[in-house]
Amino acid sequence: MPARITRLRLFLATLGVVIGAVLLGQGCNSENSLVGGECAPGYVICGGRCAATCGDGASRDGADGRDGDPDSELRDGGGDGSSDDGSAVDGSSGDACPPPPYVTPAACGACGIVCSAPTSACLLNGAGEWACAPPCTPPLEACNGRCVDLQNDPLNCGACGKICPSNICLAGVCQGSTPGDVVLIGHDYRDAIGGTSQTKVLTNAVFIPTSNPLRVLSYEQFADATIVAKVKSLVAGAAGARVINYTVANTPAPLTSATLAKDHDVVLVHDQSAAAAGTLAPIGTTWATPLDTFAKAGGVIIALDGAGGAGAMPELITSAGLLDLAGHTSIAAGTQVTIVAPGDRVGSLVVSPYAVVSRSATFQSNQPNGGNVVFVAQERVGVALGDPVVIHRVVP
Repeated sequence: MPARITRLRLFLATLGVVIGAVLLGQGCNSENSLVGGECAPGYVICGGRCAATCGDGASRDGADGRDGDPDSELRDGGGDGSSDDGSAVDGSSGDACPPPPYVTPAACGACGIVCSAPTSACLLNGAGEWACAPPCTPPLEACNGRCVDLQNDPLNCGACGKICPSNICLAGVCQGSTPGDVVLIGHDYRDAIGGTSQTKVLTNAVFIPTSNPLRVLSYEQFADATIVAKVKSLVAGAAGARVINYTVANTPAPLTSATLAKDHDVVLVHDQSAAAAGTLAPIGTTWATPLDTFAKAGGVIIALDGAGGAGAMPELITSAGLLDLAGHTSIAAGTQVTIVAPGDRVGSLVVSPYAVVSRSATFQSNQPNGGNVVFVAQERVGVALGDPVVIHRVVP
């Protein structure tokens, strides 16, 4: 037995020598073996292996300040155009741009070229190269994702989304019988809150036109700037995807323009509470003809009246030909108002009754309810109905 053990030990010792020799040979002659954590002379450690050179030929044994990791240059900002360090842009993973081809507005012709208005499209130019350009060729204009001619398109007549009931658009103006609207609202909106009934009648009126963007001419000459800002804020809160472009009029002149229907969809006359007595009636007289033309071309005119200041809004409304009023009466905050025409566009989806806030007024109209004149909301006097607070006149 002892002899057998001696022979076994001798065999294992011999086998160990052979294995060690094989491993040493591989360490000296192979790129992928390490012996004792070191490489044979002439080889360097590269990524955990022995190799004659490492990547770009530079030694990675630590003598040059690197750690022998072939990926360290990619992480330390070496910047060879394929890294994610932002040093170069070639469309590879980690870059700011998608891979080529660069044929979109986000990368047009080359990485980093972004198209924006008025050259918001990426199109082939005369040289066969992709370049930023206007999305539509004049006289066509971009309108809700399409190229249209606003001068003769009955679905976009003069402005995006402005529909001609007659289906005839000539020189940017709807032709034939095109009903317009006059809306009188007895609220000044100083303390109004978005989403309430008082706000809903305003936004229903403003959004009668379908145009997008909606072009609003806002007459603010003698209005309270704080209340004007509040009105615009309430309208913006209900706009959704609609874009509203305001043109501010601080003199009466813009409302006398012969091109109102071409340039605007809505004329909004704020409560002119700071106007001196006798000031507004003459102004309204200069507006009568152009506003009538505007309404007959499908325009919407809105007048707000909170019975503030000298209380001259009825004079302005009457002299401008919007509605014949005998006057108005201030009503207190908390007064209840009933929607009596829920089927009217201005009264649609308005919760009724509702209580007014801040300054409000009823109108004493010389034109009765009926026909093209609709009393939309009326003051509640006990169980009875009083004078109108909101009136909608359709202009044929």
